[in-house]
Amino acid sequence: MNIYTLNRKFLRQDIIDGFNSVIWTERYYGDSEVELVVPATTEMMQKLIPGTFLALDGSNEVMILETYNIESGNLKVTGLSLLPWLNNRFIRTSPKHDDQYWYISGMPPGQVLWYIVNNMCVAGSPYLTGAINTGIANPQQLAIPGLILKDFDKAGGNISVGVPYGPIYDALREIATTYEVGMQITLDSASDTAYTLAFRTYRGLDRTSGQTLYPPVRFSPQLDSLTDIKELQSIAALKTLVYAFASNNPVDANDVPLATTPGVGALSGSQYTGFDLRALLVFSSDITTDMVGGSSANLLAVLNSRAKDELNNNRFEKAVDGEIVPANQFRYGVHYNLGDVIEVQGNSEIISTSRVTEYIRSQDEAGERVYPTVAMLG
Repeated sequence: MNIYTLNRKFLRQDIIDGFNSVIWTERYYGDSEVELVVPATTEMMQKLIPGTFLALDGSNEVMILETYNIESGNLKVTGLSLLPWLNNRFIRTSPKHDDQYWYISGMPPGQVLWYIVNNMCVAGSPYLTGAINTGIANPQQLAIPGLILKDFDKAGGNISVGVPYGPIYDALREIATTYEVGMQITLDSASDTAYTLAFRTYRGLDRTSGQTLYPPVRFSPQLDSLTDIKELQSIAALKTLVYAFASNNPVDANDVPLATTPGVGALSGSQYTGFDLRALLVFSSDITTDMVGGSSANLLAVLNSRAKDELNNNRFEKAVDGEIVPANQFRYGVHYNLGDVIEVQGNSEIISTSRVTEYIRSQDEAGERVYPTVAMLG
């Protein structure tokens, strides 16, 4: 594996050779990370100080080192990709001290993520130029140098969300995981004078046997691509119908309580009756007037979103787990990519639909390995 440092213009600096081990993990929701262990020499300690950018041939993501630990003659450094680093910036759209939320509506989830990054991180945003007052002095300093926006995922219906003021990546990830939208910041170019970091949202391709556009990808023991298999089915946590109420009683501009029906999330199908109907009541005590803009319609939209979240968190658990054999007929980057939906088949021949959520590159004294990990879909 060819791993090296970058300077603050994202230009290649020092090759890191002679390392003991490295684990480079890229993830669908952007929370990629790296762990590198090297001999604790003076040279390595100078190259790998916290804040150093790290890159790997074959990857378009950049990691930034955060933690530096010397023990038993070795230096262990860990870091994260540039997207979760955005927790060093925050969301705020109002100068009012008691406001805590930013209400966004009328966009699909992938565009909402794009909209947040555009307004809170990209130079020229009215929130960062001061054209819109957020109560922050010199907001220009919060712009991320070189950050631009790539395309955003357009799938799914429009959503309404109350985005909490606070760290940016935490807010992005909550939306991304709820609606299963991938996101990433990549290094797209770098020169002596400028560099480009690009944020995008995306969904993986459907590579299951239920479609005909792409050759299907299935990991299974029958194809010698899956070993150490474990299988599980459980309805212990399953809910088929969820009602969400706002217990904080938000009000309109005249301090009149907002009248609304509860938010609802339900599995489709007429079979969910009697003992197959598994209902849940939830109270959303954090919903405030500023989160919904003092609107009953906005309140209902947020409650519907909360009900859907709870429904997603209480699914029929059906899992086939195992270790994907690295040297199998399906090659990453050729037959499938991060975020793609593929199939996993166990010994019982149950076929589960799964999403490729991680791709891991590692190397140690035992050699080099590359392999994906997958998460079952409901």
